[in-house]
Amino acid sequence: MNLRHPFIVAIALGVPGVGKTTVLRKLVEIAERENIRVKVVNLGDYMLREALKRGYVDQRDKIRYLKLRQQLELQIHAANAIIEDALEELKEGDILIIDTHAVIKTSVGYWTGIPRILMELFKPDVLIIIEASVDEIISRQQRDKSRYRKDIAKPEIVKNLMEQTRMLAFSAALTTSSLVKIVENKEGHVEDTAREILGTLKGLI
Repeated sequence: MNLRHPFIVAIALGVPGVGKTTVLRKLVEIAERENIRVKVVNLGDYMLREALKRGYVDQRDKIRYLKLRQQLELQIHAANAIIEDALEELKEGDILIIDTHAVIKTSVGYWTGIPRILMELFKPDVLIIIEASVDEIISRQQRDKSRYRKDIAKPEIVKNLMEQTRMLAFSAALTTSSLVKIVENKEGHVEDTAREILGTLKGLI
């Protein structure tokens, strides 16, 4: 059994509005200057493409309202497609970062974004949890007009999602013996956060 892919695999986790996309974009920029190849993919983007093909939804934020079996189908399809693409593009020493959420608030309860089957497909070397203060997260959610997040833009919900993200990340890491790294994305310190994550990834190459 192959425990790892030839390239480094990281799963970046964090509640909606924590700033994952911004941090990862800065990380890629820094890595390029150091001649390190980093490919960032968004699990939700892959899920959305498949969901649109199947006629399940007409926009991304409706995915979390699908039936759980449909969401799992989309997750598995997306994970397989991500690894297939990465095996074609990346080589040993390169880094694949999968941007996703550990927990999703659905209409009937909470659903894990990193179920065991996805962990077994991704075989991540590290799970990176990006955090920020509750106030900063809600402020960022409110500034991002491209997404619908009113149903989770409440302090008690954000705090709960953050706690569950840590819990699920550590539980998921047990299945693949993955490292867990927690970083704080403070307002105005995106580059510091990106450099801290890149330092961890470089230590795994």
